[in-house]
Amino acid sequence: MRGERQSRFAAVAAIAIPMIFTSARPTAGANDGRLERAPAHDLGRGFERWHMVGARGDTVTGIWRARAARDPGKHPAPSHEADWTVVILGGIGTDDRAALLVPESLPVSVLAVSWPWKGPRHMSQWEFVSNAPAIRAALLRTPRALASGVSAVRQARPGTRVALVGASLGVPPTVAALPLADADALVLVDGAADLERLLRSEVARALREGSISAKVAQASVPLAARMLAPLEPSRRDPAERDIPTLIVDAEREDRIPRACVTALHARFPHAKLAKHPGSHLRPEDRRQLSSIVTTAWRWLEEVR
Repeated sequence: MRGERQSRFAAVAAIAIPMIFTSARPTAGANDGRLERAPAHDLGRGFERWHMVGARGDTVTGIWRARAARDPGKHPAPSHEADWTVVILGGIGTDDRAALLVPESLPVSVLAVSWPWKGPRHMSQWEFVSNAPAIRAALLRTPRALASGVSAVRQARPGTRVALVGASLGVPPTVAALPLADADALVLVDGAADLERLLRSEVARALREGSISAKVAQASVPLAARMLAPLEPSRRDPAERDIPTLIVDAEREDRIPRACVTALHARFPHAKLAKHPGSHLRPEDRRQLSSIVTTAWRWLEEVR
């Protein structure tokens, strides 16, 4: 029964792909408007809900947590310590979890930017099909949402240095945000380039090889990859400038094809490469997450 449901879903997804990728076009530019801030007492001390309202009324939301104040008597700040802010993508309605991934003990501020999708988190197969064009449009707005987050951070905390952080499926929109966002550093965790190869791998992993649904889905992959081209990490915008970059990969990557990892490395030949323990990123694995955070923070401390 589970296999039948999976096959039906794959067939529905294959029908939805042309709908997703034949309407809406990517938008460019940051949201240079006003910043509305409100305390988020339910999340804890120092948390705020941000609304970044653009000139055209479009709004980007996020969760902000300022770096904890040091006790100068107990923990004097090193004279060379930079004021860093991390800007990351949150989930759909789970930005608080993303903000909490960065330990409060680290001397960094965090802004978890919401994915632009404002629709339901859980959908039936046919609801997914009917929402497909809007889902695609939301995906293409994600780089601009990140750029808006960076602009808001610059407004709220003048002089801070900003690190864009993308992990797993958040890597493509984070890379696409580079020419739009005035960032000082880039950290990519368990990322990939070559979206067509990645999509083929995901279809093969989810569906039984040789099944009708798998064949239909695989046939739709080239179209999907072409229409996702604005988010392809292998592309480099002429407006993009090189910034210090750290790429952290899994020691035993079990989801992303090796060729896709290599393609991302080739995209950033100046990047420092590092490894984290275990397989593909699992936020619930505290040991793994601690290793990633420690690696990224030690690297940021060295960025000049």
